[in-house]
This record gives sequence, structure tokens and C-alpha cells, in this order.
Amino acid sequence: MSSAVTSYVVFTVFSQMSVGALIAMVIADFLAKGKEDAKFFETGAWVSVPVAVIALIGILTHEARPMLAMMTMNTNLATSWLSREVLALTIFVILAVIYTIMWLLEPEYGSLKKFPAIPSIVGKLIALRKPVGVLAAVIGVVFLGVSAKAYMMYTLPSLNLPTTPLFFVVTALLAGVTAVAAVLSLKYLIKKEGDEPLARMLWITMGIAFVMVIVLIAGLLANNSILAGPAPTRYAEVALEETLTRMVEGEYAALYLARWVIGVGLALIFTVALALPLKKTSMATAAALAILLFIVVLSGEILGRTVFFGTNVPLGEVLPNIEAFYTGIGL
Repeated sequence: MSSAVTSYVVFTVFSQMSVGALIAMVIADFLAKGKEDAKFFETGAWVSVPVAVIALIGILTHEARPMLAMMTMNTNLATSWLSREVLALTIFVILAVIYTIMWLLEPEYGSLKKFPAIPSIVGKLIALRKPVGVLAAVIGVVFLGVSAKAYMMYTLPSLNLPTTPLFFVVTALLAGVTAVAAVLSLKYLIKKEGDEPLARMLWITMGIAFVMVIVLIAGLLANNSILAGPAPTRYAEVALEETLTRMVEGEYAALYLARWVIGVGLALIFTVALALPLKKTSMATAAALAILLFIVVLSGEILGRTVFFGTNVPLGEVLPNIEAFYTGIGL
């Protein structure tokens, strides 16, 4: 696997997970019935921004001159989806940082409430936290669409498919929401408190995860069907056929199978299994299952995204070498 594939995998999976984690915290914000619930949920606010930082580090390590890349990526907004992707991510991260600060520096229950001066300011603006969170979530969803569009180029036939934005949304909601649920579950296992708010969050996590796994199954089957089907041009059709061959028979076949076993099969099993301890209010068992669910989900998404980028056959690999052709006939 090339370093470029690794960079794209890290960037897309973790940037999308960051969006999903923020959405999970907005859900938690509305779920909180009082300050005790909010105090329990506050720990989940540590997820979104650090995950976004991992994504940025991942993509910038692929750049020979990362600082120059950061300063010039927004210069072609009128024509470049890549520039729009960077702008959307920048706005999202700024809003995510503000939203996270409004959780962590809340003067009564924030983890950083002892920080000088700032918590008192945040306390006066706490009514704006939910609107900021909702706005950040909306921008995050816009980022998912713009990011998908940045990869949907005609020169990359296997990425230029309707399943690309679908996979990005699934990663965001599946990995992001389970990440926050796992952090809150770990907190519960350590402190043995917060049964009621954790139960409410895990029920919602289970519902979202179940729907997303079903959507993922449909998306994977549809993606294979499209890869095996007709394409706008013969060369695009060849590129799609070679992509499918690499996926099911080539060097990525084992990863593709593991993606189904871990990211789909085990994820579905753990999701459904979560209902039993929640019904019995056995929160320690439910918390442990939620952590395992996140582990298999993240593993599955990384495997899937590796196959997604690694098996891609660009149009340039199947087009005839026109320059060599003309040279050969003396022109």
C-alpha cells in the first residue's frame, strides 16, 4: 500500500469521524436533562477536534511542502472542489473548536473549568452552545458532500460513483457516533456513574449504528454492481472492471473480505447485541459492548477505505499511450 493511499485513508476516515463525533455531541446536548447529565456527556466533547487534527496530520504528511500546501489550497475556490473541501473543513474545524470550548470550559462542570477567566465568559454565552453545535453539524455535513465531490472525477471512474458520498456519510455517522459512545462508556466503567444518560445515548447509538450498517451493506452491494456494469466509455468500463478484479481477486481481496467480516458482520452483531443489556439495564455490559462496537467499526472503516483508494484504477492506466503511438508512426 502506497503512502498516498495511507494519507487519503487517514484523512477521509478521521475527518468524517470528526463530523460524526460532533453530531453525537449535539445529540447529547439535547439529551441532557440537567447539569448532571451534561457533566457526564461533557467527556465526549474531547473526541471531535483531536480526531480532526489526526486527519489534518495524515493528509499533510503526504505533501512535500505542507505549510505551502495549507496556504494555497483555498486559492481556486471557483474551479476546484479540492479547494472547496479545504475551506469547508476549515470552517467546520473552527466551529468545532468553539463548540468544544463551550463544553470543556463550562464554569460548573467543564473539564477545564479551573482555567483562568475564560470559563466565566463561556458561562455567559452558554445559551449559544446548541446553536453553534447545530451550525457546526450543518457545515460538517456540507463538508462530507464537498469532500466526496473532490474525489468524484471522470479520470477516477471507480470513485466517480453515487456510492462515494454514501460511504462518506456512513463513516461519519457510524464511526463518529460510536466513538463518542465508546468514550462515554469508558468513563462509566471507570467512575460507575451516569447510568441514565449513558443508557439514553447508547440506545440512540444503537439505532444509528443499525441503520448505517444496513445502508453500508446496500452501498457495498450496489458499488460492486456498478463496477461490474456498463460505463459511459469503453475505457471507463475497463477501469471499473480492473478495479473490481483488484478488489475481489487481487492483493486487496483479503482486506475486502475482512472489511465484510469485521466492519459489517461483527459491527451488526455487536449493534444488535447491545439491545439486550440495555433492556436489562446492565450498563457495565452495555458499555463494554459499545467499546467493542467502536473498535470493529473503526477497523472496518479503515479496511474499507484502504480498499476504496487502493483498488482504484485511474483512467490514465487504461487509456492508450497516444504520444507513443504517434512517435511510432513517425509523426
